[in-house]
Amino acid sequence: MQEFDKKFVNPVGKSVPRIDGKGLVTGQTKFAYDVQLPGMLVGKMIRSPHPHARIIKIDTTKAEALPGVKAVITAKDTGEIKFGSNEFFFPHLVDQMPLESQKVRYIGDEIGALAAIDEETAEKALKLIDVEYEILPGVFDMLEAMKPGAPQIHENVRNNINVILPVNIGNPDRLIKESDYVREDVFYCQSAAHTCMETHTCIGQYENFSNKITLWISHQAPFKVREAMAKCFKMDLNDVRVIKLATGGGFGGKLEMLPMDFASCVLSKKAGGFPVKIAYTREEEFTCSRRKHNMIYKLKSGVKKDGTLMGMTGEVIADGGAYCSYGPTLLASTIMRIFMTYQIKHLRITGYRVYTNTPISGAIRGFGGVQSGFAVESHMDLLAQGIGMDPAEFRLKNITTPNMVAANKMVISSNGLKECIETSMNASDWKNKRGKQSHLHRGIGMGIAGDVMGSKMYKAHESSGGIVKVEEDCSIYFFTGASDTGQGSNTALSQIVAQELGVSYSRMKCISADTAITPFDTGSFASRVTFIAGNGALLAARDAKEQILKIVAQDLHLDIKDLDIQAEEVIMLSTKKNIMSFEKAVKLCYSFNYGHQILGRGSFNPQTSPVDFRTGEGNVSASYSFESQIAEVEVNTKDGKITVLKLWDSHDVGKAINPSSVESQIEGSLAMGLGYVFSEDLKFENGRCANANFEGYRIPRSVDIPPMETLLIETIDPQGPYGAKGMGEAALLPTAAAIANAVEDAVGIRLKELPFTPDKVLKALKEKYGEDINL
Repeated sequence: MQEFDKKFVNPVGKSVPRIDGKGLVTGQTKFAYDVQLPGMLVGKMIRSPHPHARIIKIDTTKAEALPGVKAVITAKDTGEIKFGSNEFFFPHLVDQMPLESQKVRYIGDEIGALAAIDEETAEKALKLIDVEYEILPGVFDMLEAMKPGAPQIHENVRNNINVILPVNIGNPDRLIKESDYVREDVFYCQSAAHTCMETHTCIGQYENFSNKITLWISHQAPFKVREAMAKCFKMDLNDVRVIKLATGGGFGGKLEMLPMDFASCVLSKKAGGFPVKIAYTREEEFTCSRRKHNMIYKLKSGVKKDGTLMGMTGEVIADGGAYCSYGPTLLASTIMRIFMTYQIKHLRITGYRVYTNTPISGAIRGFGGVQSGFAVESHMDLLAQGIGMDPAEFRLKNITTPNMVAANKMVISSNGLKECIETSMNASDWKNKRGKQSHLHRGIGMGIAGDVMGSKMYKAHESSGGIVKVEEDCSIYFFTGASDTGQGSNTALSQIVAQELGVSYSRMKCISADTAITPFDTGSFASRVTFIAGNGALLAARDAKEQILKIVAQDLHLDIKDLDIQAEEVIMLSTKKNIMSFEKAVKLCYSFNYGHQILGRGSFNPQTSPVDFRTGEGNVSASYSFESQIAEVEVNTKDGKITVLKLWDSHDVGKAINPSSVESQIEGSLAMGLGYVFSEDLKFENGRCANANFEGYRIPRSVDIPPMETLLIETIDPQGPYGAKGMGEAALLPTAAAIANAVEDAVGIRLKELPFTPDKVLKALKEKYGEDINL
C-alpha cells in the first residue's frame, strides 16, 4: 500500500506543495521546446514583409532544391479553410486562414512554411523563397481606418469595422438630464504584449499509417486547438490528438490555434511523417502571435448630490489589428464588466472593433477589463470629486450586493465587494491618508473590479470533466482536461479531489490536458478553472467515493447514506464511529468477492445564459469574484517619476483552496498591472513593431515591485467547489486607475493616457501649475 502523509489530510484551505513543484525546481519537467523525437525537423513560417499586399506568385523551387530542406508548403497545400475563435456565435466573422492565399494584411502574416534538417538550413531556405506582391495602401490608426475611403482590409467590411456591439439598458439620456452633476472623460489605453517566458512552440506529426495527427504544444486550450485543427484538416475530432506539455506562461496569448500549429502537421505529412518543431523567436512572439487591444474609452455620466449614480453613456473604439480573433467577446467583456460592480440601471455604450494593418489583437489577461478598469474607475473618482464626496464612500453607495440581478440580467450570488472595500480601507489607513499627504507629494487611490468564473461566449456549453482512478495500492490518479499554465490548477484540483474523497493529498497524481485521454475542458481562461473544472473534479471524486462506500455498505450490511470517508477513515455518520480505514475499504473493493475497479466520473456545466449581442443582456458566468485595490504613491515633481509605495489588494475568493497559490496569483497580477501602468507599450511604425525585444519593451523587474499586501475575503460561494471562486485575473483590472487616482490625490493632476511616463507627468504638472512645477 502507498504510504500517505497525515499532514495533508483535509487539504482544502491549506498551502500544500505544488503537485508539479519538484519537477519544476529540478529542471526535469518537460516543456514543448524540450521535446526531441527521432528524425525531428525544424520548421519556419514564411511571412509577409508588407503590411498590406496582394499575393501574385510564390516561387519555392530554389528553397526546395536546397540540400536539407524536406518540405515547403503554401496555401495550395491546404484546404484554404478559414478558422476563428468566436466561430460558434459569429460564423460570419471567421476571417483568417492557416496560410493566406490571396492577400496579406500585416507584417508577419503567414503565407507558407518550410521544414529542414536544422535551424541553419531552414533560415537559408527562407531567404530563397521568392514572392511577388502587389503593394496595397495600408492603414495603421483605428480612427483613420474608420473613415470613408480608407484602405479596405477585408472585403465587404464597411469602414473596416469588424464588430459593433451596442449595449443599451434603460434610458440613460433622461437620467443624465435629471442629474445634479454631469461630466465627460476620454481615456487612452496602449497595446501590450504577453511576454511569456516560453515563446510559442509546437511539434506536429502526421501518422501516415493511420492518417491521424499529434500535436505537442505549449497552450492554454488544447481542446480548442483540436477543434480548429480538425476543421482545417477536414478530420474527425478523434483523428487529432493535442498534448499540452508544461507551459511557461500563457496570459491569453496561447488561447487560439495559430498558423504554426497547423503548418507543423502539414509539413510533417509532406515530409513523410517526420515530426516538425516550430518555435517562435522572441521577435515573432512580439509581432506574430497576439497582443492587447489599444483602446479609446469615452464616458459620460450623471450623479445626484448624494452620490447616486444615475446614468452613463459612452463609446469604446478598439484596435483589432488584421483579423477578428476574439473581437466580439472582447468588446462585450470590456463594456459589460461595469454591471458586476455598480448598480447602474441606465447605460448606453457602443463598442467598435476596427481592423488595421497591424498585428492581431486578441485575448490577454484581464480580457478588456484592464482597459475598462482604468477608464471606469478613473471616471468614478472624478464623479465623486465633482460632488465633493470621498471616492470610497461613493463606491460603497453604488456597488452591487449579494443575491441580486443586475440591469443587464447578470445574476450575482455571493458578493464580498463591500467587505473588500472596507478591509482595504482599514489596512491602508485610508481615512487618515486620503487628501492629507499632498505636502509630501504623496497620495492614495482606490479602484474596484469584478470578474467572471468562465464565460459562455465560445461554445454551446462550457463543461469540464474529471476522472478519478483509485489504484489497488490506494494511490489516486486524477485526469482533467483543464490546462495548468503555471497558475497551479493541477494542485488545486487535486486538493479538491482529495478533500471530497476523504484522503491525504499526498496520494494524488494528476494527468491533464491530453485530448486523447483526458475529459473535455474548454481551456484555461476567464478565471474559470477552479470554479468549473473544480466542480467537475469534486463530482468525479464523489462518484469514486460512492463506489467505495457501496461495496463497504454491501459487505457490512449498512446503509450507504450513513457512511462517509473522512481523514482516511470510513465512518458512520450517525455515531461518528470509524468502520475501517480507507486502505482496507479499497482492498475490499479489489477483493476476490467484488473485483470492482474504482473509476469516478464527473462533469460540470455552469448554469448560465449566453449574451444577447444586440443588447448586452445575459448572464455569462455562474458566479463573480470581486476586489478592491488601493495604491499609495509618491510623485517626484522634478523628474516626473511616480513611485508606488505600497499596494493593498482585498479579494473575494469565495474559499482559498490553496492560500499560497491564491496570494501568488494576486501578486503576479499586480506585477503585470504595474508594467502596463508604467512601461509596457507595444509601438508600431507603419505597421511594423518598433520595439519587438526586451531592450525596447520594458517589463517590471523584481527591484521594481513595491510592497504588496493581499487580503483574502472568503464569502463561500454556493456554487463553487467548497465555496471557491476563480481569481487569476481580477487583481490586474483596477491597478492603473488606483495609481491614477493616487497621483491626483498627491499632486492634483489627472492622467488619462497609459502608460504613465515621466514626460506625461511633467506635462500635466506644467499644464496645471505653469512653469513652477515643483509645487
